[in-house]
Amino acid sequence: MRKGSSLSERLVWAGSGALVLLIVIPGLVNWASGGPPLPAAFWAVPLGLFLIGVAVLERNIAWIVTQDGILIGEQRPFGQVRKRLIDRRDIVDVRIRKNRFSYPAGFSLACTLVSGDVLISPPLPDITRVNETSARIARLLGHPDAAPVDNPLDADNAEITLGSPASAEVGRVIRTVAPVLAGLCAVPFFVAFWIGEWELALGLLLPLSLIIATALYRYAHRLSGAFWIIRHGEIRIERIALNGQPSADTIKADEVAEIEIDRPSTKSRTFNIRVRLRTGQTFRSPTRYDENGALAVRAEIIRRLNMFADEGEPAG
Repeated sequence: MRKGSSLSERLVWAGSGALVLLIVIPGLVNWASGGPPLPAAFWAVPLGLFLIGVAVLERNIAWIVTQDGILIGEQRPFGQVRKRLIDRRDIVDVRIRKNRFSYPAGFSLACTLVSGDVLISPPLPDITRVNETSARIARLLGHPDAAPVDNPLDADNAEITLGSPASAEVGRVIRTVAPVLAGLCAVPFFVAFWIGEWELALGLLLPLSLIIATALYRYAHRLSGAFWIIRHGEIRIERIALNGQPSADTIKADEVAEIEIDRPSTKSRTFNIRVRLRTGQTFRSPTRYDENGALAVRAEIIRRLNMFADEGEPAG
């Protein structure tokens, strides 16, 4: 089990922070020389320092579990590896812990020591086999199986679910708010119209407010999200149609041409599961996962659809 960022990710964070600082430095020098203040510096400087601090101070942690105990390795970018061995006799309890700020749900192991301290492991890598993995680790350390947790992605479930049930109420709220937002967007139009900036008012501001209002009102129900139910041999996708009525698509195994993970989000390094049908239609999962989670969910979907090529490899 591992937790931490790769060298390339750290370089991106550090480079982004340095770039932000370089952009505001000339303004700060001008301010120090008696020039006008630079409002952007009040948020840009802390942001740049924060990004550099994350790149420099974040720890890489690895747990190796054996019959003798748990070997914990910890390293900062410019430091030596610190190792700590927890003897199995010092561990009095092993349980599964749901990570509070992880979305979608992530799970770790919580090991209580004789001293009363509680060690929290890095996230369990295979999110579809949390209970199975924790039970194997507990047995390896000589403890009873950890109490199972409710995991909507567990491979032992008759069906696994992605996302939350879609509700038409969300779309109704958005449709109610859309005219208000459109009105706010129209305020600059009236101001420009009042001061005589006819070209600006009619050429940009009014069309912008109308486009925002129309798009929000028309696609409000799509913003309610989708709910995937993956069973053996099929995927059921439930969502709210444009007219506000519940709709569902059932995808059979023989209709699927490819199941892959999309390119990661540049901000969060998370992935969608992408299902492409033989007709060319594409569906993307309503939730995103880190790389390990996305690969595990993809593998479980393929297993449930029983999609195997002639060579025995998973399709897609």
